Amino acid sequence: MSLKEIFYTAAKTSGCFAMASRLTHSKLGILCYHGFSFKDEHLFRPQLFQTPDSFENRMRWLKRTGYRALPLDEAAQRLRKGKLGRKEIVITIDDGFYSVAALAAPILSGLGFTATVYVTTYYVLNNNPIFRIALQYLFWKTPRATVACGDLLPGMDAQSATKGVGGERTAWKFIEFGEASLDEPGRMALARGLARRLEVDFEELVASRRLTLLTEAEITELSRRGFDIQLHTHRHRLPENDRDAKRELDDNRAVLAPLTGRPLNHLCYPSGVWSQALWPVLEAEGVDTCTTCEPGLNSPETPPLAWSRFLDFQYVPQIVFEAEMSGFAHVVRRAVQRWKG
Repeated sequence: MSLKEIFYTAAKTSGCFAMASRLTHSKLGILCYHGFSFKDEHLFRPQLFQTPDSFENRMRWLKRTGYRALPLDEAAQRLRKGKLGRKEIVITIDDGFYSVAALAAPILSGLGFTATVYVTTYYVLNNNPIFRIALQYLFWKTPRATVACGDLLPGMDAQSATKGVGGERTAWKFIEFGEASLDEPGRMALARGLARRLEVDFEELVASRRLTLLTEAEITELSRRGFDIQLHTHRHRLPENDRDAKRELDDNRAVLAPLTGRPLNHLCYPSGVWSQALWPVLEAEGVDTCTTCEPGLNSPETPPLAWSRFLDFQYVPQIVFEAEMSGFAHVVRRAVQRWKG
């Protein structure tokens, strides 16, 4: 048990969690998730993928302890008007992996919860494994220590490392080449060729959809079932150039709007990267709220284009999760910030 866990356990036992919950009852907590694991994705990227059992345990704890999940738009209105109820939260899921529909949605619906699903749409239209993540997975999964790839990429050594720092460099050379120089069919052909040499079953990865996003029909079905579909850019990037940022939002909306028939006025910053320089174009584009990946609770005074969220993932201890949900972790962070400055 870490020192943080020991501290939080003592705080909970002494009633500090309950006190913090009362002190922060008017603030909005937002949970952040990404994908869910069919096989070994949670071992590959534990901050990106969570097992269904782990996710269900979290959701059952929320239900058992009286939390209510609100649609993001309703939560935003309640927060602005000072009418947010105690233990009213928002659950958000980023990117729009196929596993949201296949694994997470049945758990949420079974408990009477809803969620906001921020969907990036390039890989909705091109329903392949996400190239960058797929290549990283291939290098993580391979049993080989080296790979012969000099003929696949100009300038590569005849034999290149697949593990450790050397393996990361090899993978990123292929990722950067594919993203800069190839079209989508070319990237998939490169991934297949690498997978054969790395002795990883790429066809299983494609067929299982473990690293693939939702289809248009699946997004429509999630929306019909009451899940809130919102913006996450088209290509999972938000340049600070106004024209390019606007293009990302317009392209994202062009895909999602016909599928949901609902307002698309909430955005999640891709990879949590954000800047106030983006706010004028976001406001001009009718974006009401943006969520970051910075932990904390949100008050009516929190800039709506810089809302905080708690990123929950596979190896977050339960006591840490409870400290965040109760508001105790937020109170401690604020106290430390005041002490430092």
